[in-house]
Amino acid sequence: MSSATHIHVRPLEIGDFKFVQDLASRQPHFTVPPTYVLWLMLRIRGAICLVAEHSGKGPVAYLLAVPVESPKDAMFVWQLASEFRQRESAILALLTEFQNMLVALAVDSIVFSSVPNSPAYRLIRRYAWKFLSSVPTALEALPSSIGRLETQFLLSLGNKPRPRGIH
Repeated sequence: MSSATHIHVRPLEIGDFKFVQDLASRQPHFTVPPTYVLWLMLRIRGAICLVAEHSGKGPVAYLLAVPVESPKDAMFVWQLASEFRQRESAILALLTEFQNMLVALAVDSIVFSSVPNSPAYRLIRRYAWKFLSSVPTALEALPSSIGRLETQFLLSLGNKPRPRGIH
């Protein structure tokens, strides 16, 4: 039986905050989210906060995303991180659930920031191609006071918004 069968995805809970903070602290260019910010993320309407959990090892990955005003019907992925040993199966499980939620919410695009051509960017580009047959488009550099090396990118999903009331 493959290790992928032991990974399930669930919503982020308060009990996961220490895991998120610890994993974020080991990622280059990540901000370690304060407890209050993680709690607030759980209360933002439309935010998607997920944890991939291995049945025997506990949490192994997380994804934090919030809806943004521009572009219209977009979701900003703030952080996506995984324990190295479970990276492939955990990221695939998270992204599968995330994609399902984006379709259900009629989200048209994903926005994220990354250092261009960094290992993290190349990983995102690879998964974007695998899941969406799409590549990120550079939008603009972040202000230097926020992230002097990072650029904002857009992934178009092609999800058509559904008329209100139709499920």
